[in-house]
Amino acid sequence: MQRLKSALEMPGDFGVPILSDLQFAASEGYCLLQKWQKYGSAFKMRLLGQKCAVLIGAQANRLVLVEQADCLSSYLGWRYFVEPPFGRTLMIQDGQEHSNTRRLMMPAFHSTAIASYFQTMQEIVQASLKTLATQGEVPLMDALRRMTLLVGVRLLLGIPQNQEIDEIEQWYEAQLKASLTLFRLNLPFTTFGKGQIARQKLKRQLLLIIAQRRQALRLLASQDALGLFLAAVDTEGKTLPDEQIMDEVVHLVNASHFTTAGVLSWAMFELAARPQWCQRLRCELEQVVGSGDLNVEQLRQLPQMTHFLKEIERLYPPTSLIVRGVVKEIEFAGYQIPPGWTIIISQFVTHRLSSIYTNPEEFDPDRFAPPREEDKKVPFSLLGFGGGAHVCIGREFALMEIKIFLASLLRKYHWVITPEYSAVAPVLVPPKAQNKLRVRLTPA
Repeated sequence: MQRLKSALEMPGDFGVPILSDLQFAASEGYCLLQKWQKYGSAFKMRLLGQKCAVLIGAQANRLVLVEQADCLSSYLGWRYFVEPPFGRTLMIQDGQEHSNTRRLMMPAFHSTAIASYFQTMQEIVQASLKTLATQGEVPLMDALRRMTLLVGVRLLLGIPQNQEIDEIEQWYEAQLKASLTLFRLNLPFTTFGKGQIARQKLKRQLLLIIAQRRQALRLLASQDALGLFLAAVDTEGKTLPDEQIMDEVVHLVNASHFTTAGVLSWAMFELAARPQWCQRLRCELEQVVGSGDLNVEQLRQLPQMTHFLKEIERLYPPTSLIVRGVVKEIEFAGYQIPPGWTIIISQFVTHRLSSIYTNPEEFDPDRFAPPREEDKKVPFSLLGFGGGAHVCIGREFALMEIKIFLASLLRKYHWVITPEYSAVAPVLVPPKAQNKLRVRLTPA
């Protein structure tokens, strides 16, 4: 019988305190690709003073997200990044607490509720594209973030889309910066302190909206997630506390509008460089939608768009890694990883493994079409939206918004992205590269 090794015997190193944190933050976690190339599928490092085991590959993903999920804690993994700026949200809950909260939140993301958001999403998307087409060349992410924030503010927060959007946008920008900063000094002039102030301002506005909703007694008729959260009752008659509802919707809008804008930016970037895929998707839309208005049922009849978006998810996943704290010893690749350590798995690296994906650096949406279906041959090999019990609750919400946007864009507009593809690709740190992209949109 082979002797199990201590996690301390893993290849890699713990680096220099603080310096290693700064290096990791500078690469936004995408440095794990280079570390995997150097050390292999299991290696050690240090992050924020914690000993970390980085586990790479579909087998590692399955182990962490399903098979040994009960030995691991999302709270212990994410608390430093999520709890101070956003509260104890669904993302960092564990066990029964997580199950109960998710059950109460699910009505807002059930297929019936998602379908009810379609018209509002489409109106915001079309108006945003129309405005963008009048602005000349602009920063791509700024335009997309504003549009996805409008969707989130209207359908998740329940705030009329034209109400104080500039101020809300500033509050979310402050919270995002606060969640990314390594130094958590809560003073009014620090990045972290400004994020905390912005959070409180947003929550005060939500308190007023919640009070108005309860007074109106029309929760069940709500056409947004906030109203459905307020109306949700479990089998024992329990509801979500108002404080938690505020934390959840604030975090959902933050996560959804930044990640969705990122996916859309890379979709536009790849399509701008691939006229053949623009043509394929336009032909598919013509066959399914014709010259009439798009409807929600037609979004399910676009397989080529689905394959295209899976390839965007593979190369530019909305999040690059998943973090868990170890509460009970687990084993991987012959190593024992004890309680007190942190586990990191990386979607970004898994999505580039040649053992799973043919020519992984090539942009090839057909890899997801029958009969290839490379993601289905190896479970847990495509994880842009996470997996297991913590799979992204807003996945279908985001995908509907993305498909509405692409359908509207392809049917009515042409666009040019700068810098050109050859000056940006290959993209190994997407968040940094996407902020350099600019777009010029014109009516078709």
